[in-house]
Amino acid sequence: MRFLTVLSAMAVTALVLLGYSPGLCAAPLEFSIGNVDITPDITKDKAVWLAGYYHGRAATEIHDRLNARGIMLSDGNHSLAIVSLDLIGWSFPSTQQIRQQLPEVDYVMVCSTHSHEGPDTIGIWGESVIKTGVNQAYNQRVEKAVVTLVKQLAANLQPVTAHFAKIDRPELVHDSRLPIVIDPTIRVLQFRSTRDNTPVGQLVQGTTHPEALGSKNTQITADFPYFTQKRLQQEYHCPTVYVSGAIGGLLAPPHDGIVDRNNRSVHPGNFEYADAYGTAVGQAVIDALKVSRPIKLTPMAIHRQEVAIPIDNPLYRMARSLNVIQRVSYEWTGNSKSWGQQITRDFRPERGAIVTEVSLLQLGTLHILGIPGEIYPELVTGDFPNPALLQADFPDAPLEPVVKTLCANQPWMLMGLANDEIGYIIPKRQWDREPPFAYGRSMSQYGEINSCSPEVGPIIMETLANLFKRCNTTDGN
Repeated sequence: MRFLTVLSAMAVTALVLLGYSPGLCAAPLEFSIGNVDITPDITKDKAVWLAGYYHGRAATEIHDRLNARGIMLSDGNHSLAIVSLDLIGWSFPSTQQIRQQLPEVDYVMVCSTHSHEGPDTIGIWGESVIKTGVNQAYNQRVEKAVVTLVKQLAANLQPVTAHFAKIDRPELVHDSRLPIVIDPTIRVLQFRSTRDNTPVGQLVQGTTHPEALGSKNTQITADFPYFTQKRLQQEYHCPTVYVSGAIGGLLAPPHDGIVDRNNRSVHPGNFEYADAYGTAVGQAVIDALKVSRPIKLTPMAIHRQEVAIPIDNPLYRMARSLNVIQRVSYEWTGNSKSWGQQITRDFRPERGAIVTEVSLLQLGTLHILGIPGEIYPELVTGDFPNPALLQADFPDAPLEPVVKTLCANQPWMLMGLANDEIGYIIPKRQWDREPPFAYGRSMSQYGEINSCSPEVGPIIMETLANLFKRCNTTDGN
């Protein structure tokens, strides 16, 4: 028996010396990247209402094409797609419709860059406050485009290696809400061919709202991410998928402008600024990749959880009752893990809720967090006001778990507006809708008006924390 044990050990040693290991024998990481056009048609017969800022802003022309851009990854056991839309947002029910048409893919994540210069896909930026801005035929077209894209990606997988990099660029971020807290870190995955090590695509997570053009623009455009991806195409001769990270708060390109490549000062509100800012973001990615490190993205595991969130925002409730926002909702039971009967004309409970999803993708040593809205950076960094803001509405609320602590020292990327757009995800202690207001203000800061409820922050972050616990105890879906 001892002889057999020694013999087995010698055999294992020989295999290792020959280059064998269980990890090396596993299926290689496979990758594909692509895009499909989702630019709406502009005609005299039907207006295209631009999302963001205010209602009644109709598109007049097209500056650059809008796209659904995506990547697919496979480890031989699981396949997943991450798609980013050049749109203000996307709803979870629409994401579910897409998934139902792609049963062969283990997980599809549909993000939005949150561009304020594309068609209204949510409903609240129509011709007037009582008219929806959604063109259902256009939304259905986007659904079909995403399905087509993912099928194309599945048919074009190739073996790759992956490199991860990150870089802090606080000068590219402006926070218009007190306290000033930002996540300045641009994060990037670059995929390289196993044949010749040339780049074949990038996934970039940015830090700000795509609103370089401002509220007066009426041209359809992907905003600054168009120029970011253009700069990276010039550098690496391959496509890029851009997603937004922790942009709640409101994090935006610097209001006082930036200096462009020609050492000129440019300011928001025009394509010159969008070009300069987007190019600066692209250059930051290039600088980061100069010191990138290889990263193992296999094996892959997919963790997700559907949750209910209450709709306490009176404007959202009114928009739903007027059919401006057309989304299935349910009775709020007081428990995010269960929801009541579907709301109808004949059943209108005191508090309603919608169902959304939080996800956590475990790719080897990398975590990809799917957050269904615009998360405040405080919930990423943990930089809460200390002491608590006594004038805020819930100064004694427990602090939520934060991304920085949950991820510990592991590399991560945060996909904001992932699979849904539920609005701002605000730390409950910073909810400040009723007087007296914090910071000596005479009125509430911007934010709460575009959040479903003060309960959203705790629900989303507790759910994410539970997914991390699941991630640490199982490798399954």
